[in-house]
Amino acid sequence: MDRAKLDGIRHILLHPFWIIFSLVGVFFFFFVLNRGGVIVFLWSGGVFLLVHLVFGDDSIKAIPLYHRLLLGICLSLVLLSLVFSYEQTDTHRLFRIAQMLVIVFCIGFISRTETARHAYSLVGTVLTVSILWQFIARGLFKLPYGTWSNPHYLANFAILTLPLVFYYFMTVSKPYKFLFLLLFVLDIDPVFKYASRPAFLALFVTTVFVTTFFTRSRYRWFGLLAICVGLLLLGITNYAGFFDKLKELITTISNEERVHIWKYSLEMLQDNSPSAWLVGNGIGSSAEMLPKYMIPDPLYQVYQAFPFQHNFLLQILFENGIIGTVLVFGGLALLLVLFIKLSRSTVGASLRLLINCMLAVFLNCLIFTSLTTGFYAKYTLYPMGFIIGTLFVLAEEVRNGP
Repeated sequence: MDRAKLDGIRHILLHPFWIIFSLVGVFFFFFVLNRGGVIVFLWSGGVFLLVHLVFGDDSIKAIPLYHRLLLGICLSLVLLSLVFSYEQTDTHRLFRIAQMLVIVFCIGFISRTETARHAYSLVGTVLTVSILWQFIARGLFKLPYGTWSNPHYLANFAILTLPLVFYYFMTVSKPYKFLFLLLFVLDIDPVFKYASRPAFLALFVTTVFVTTFFTRSRYRWFGLLAICVGLLLLGITNYAGFFDKLKELITTISNEERVHIWKYSLEMLQDNSPSAWLVGNGIGSSAEMLPKYMIPDPLYQVYQAFPFQHNFLLQILFENGIIGTVLVFGGLALLLVLFIKLSRSTVGASLRLLINCMLAVFLNCLIFTSLTTGFYAKYTLYPMGFIIGTLFVLAEEVRNGP
C-alpha cells in the first residue's frame, strides 16, 4: 500500500466524528434505549482515543492536569483493590471505572477540535430526543417507567436533564423557548408522579442550594419564590398523591429499607480487620458480604436484590478502606470546589449559567446515587463521566478566557 493511501486511512481514523459518534451512542443507548449496546460505543470511543494517542498529534505529556489527577485517583483505587484484595475484587466494576475515564477523555478530546463549536446544538438535539423518547415510551407504548425497569432510574434521568433543559430555556431564541418549557414539564412529571423520594430530595436540596448561593441579584429571589410556589401547589393539589407518600415516609422512617441496610452495613464494618479498615476489602466485595448479614432478617428476600449499602460513605469505607475513602471524597470535594470557583470567577452570564446548571447536575447525581445505587454502578459512573468531562472542559474555557 502506497503512502498516499496510508495517509488517507490515517486521516479517516483520526477524524473527530468517530469519537463524537461514540459519545452520542453512549448517551443514547444508556439514557434513551437503556440497552447493552452502550458497551460497544464505550470501547469504540476508547479505541479511537488510542488511535489519536498513537497516530495523532496528542501525547501523554499533553494530557491536562485535571485529567491526570482523575486518572491518578482511579488507578490508585484499582491498584489498592487488586494488590490487597484480588480475590474479592469484581472485575466488572473495575471496567466501569475505565469506561468512565473513556467518557471523560473523549469529551476532553472533542473540546480541543473544531467540531466543539457545534456542541450547543448537538447537545440540545440529543437532550430533546431523549426526553421525548421517554415520554413516548410511557404514553404511546404504555411502558410505566419509560425504557427503565425502575421508577427511581426514570426519576434519575429527569433530575440529571432538568438543569440542562432550564439552561437551554434561558439561552435559546424565543421560538424554541416554548419547546424547552414543554420539555421541562414532561421531564419533571415522573419525579412527582412516581414519588421517587431520593430524586425529589436531590432536586429540592440542589435547587435551593444553587439558587441561594450561586444566583445573583433579583434572580435569586425569583428562584426561591418559584420554589415556594411550586411546593405550595404540590401541597394543595397533592399531585399523584405525592405528599401523602412523603407523610407516609416520615411516619415509617424507622422501618425504611435503607435504615435496615445501613444497620447491617455498620455491623459489617465493625467486623473489619485492621488492614481492611486501611485498604478495604476490594471493589465489589459488598455484593458478596452484605447479604450474609441480612439473612436473619425476615425481609431478607426483599433486601437481597440490593446487595450494596445505599450509602457511598459506608460502601467505600468497606470496599476501599480509609485510604480509598480519602481519595474518593477528596476527589469529589475538589470537583465541588472547582465548580464553585468557576461559578464565582466567570464573567459571562451565559457561561456562568451553564456552570451553575452543571453544578446542579453534579449535586443531583451525587445525592441521588448515594442513596439509591452503588458507587461503582453504571448509574453512578456513566453520568459522572459526562459531568466530570464537561466540568474539565469548562475549567479550561474559563482559564483560557475570551
